[in-house]
Amino acid sequence: MKYIVLISSIVLFASCKTYAYQKNVGYKVYKIELINSYYVIYCEKENQKYKIVSKVKNDKHQNKKGKKIRIGQFYNFVLTYYHPEDKNNNPLTNTNTAPYVIRCYMFTDTKICEEEDIKLYTTRNIVGLYYKK
Repeated sequence: MKYIVLISSIVLFASCKTYAYQKNVGYKVYKIELINSYYVIYCEKENQKYKIVSKVKNDKHQNKKGKKIRIGQFYNFVLTYYHPEDKNNNPLTNTNTAPYVIRCYMFTDTKICEEEDIKLYTTRNIVGLYYKK
């Protein structure tokens, strides 16, 4: 009987540990900036940092379309490395203003630059500041 209780406790503990690990899979948002009409969402995954650009949307019903992105939360973003010549995969288009080392891009009236070791990305599962699965 003692062995059954011991084995059940180990199995229960192991399953809880696995669930906690699965909950934190994805990109962790650590900073959000608003620059003119664009959100810049900073996130990290496996010690790699990402900078996501998303256009501000003025839709009053955004909360029905997805979950609002919050700092400290994890999301399963589907990221696309930002390359302005590849218009099929990127929902935003612009031109490169600095072709060397750290690149800057003009998004309508807003200049957004890559940072050291942080490249620009876009994603189709962020609308404004809302995450949609």
